[in-house]
Amino acid sequence: MKKYSVFAIAREAMRGHKGWEEQWTSPEPKKEYDVIIVGAGGHGLATAYYLASEHGITN
Repeated sequence: MKKYSVFAIAREAMRGHKGWEEQWTSPEPKKEYDVIIVGAGGHGLATAYYLASEHGITN
């Protein structure tokens, strides 16, 4: 991923953010998931940790 200075960020903000290059691609979703956790706050992270440590769910 390319690093940006505060000046480059400010310049792009003034130009309507039209000059940014794509930094990553959106992956294709899997056909199915064991669990979907919505949110990455404290509760989401605790849920992910619990499911991984107690139930072996890692995908």
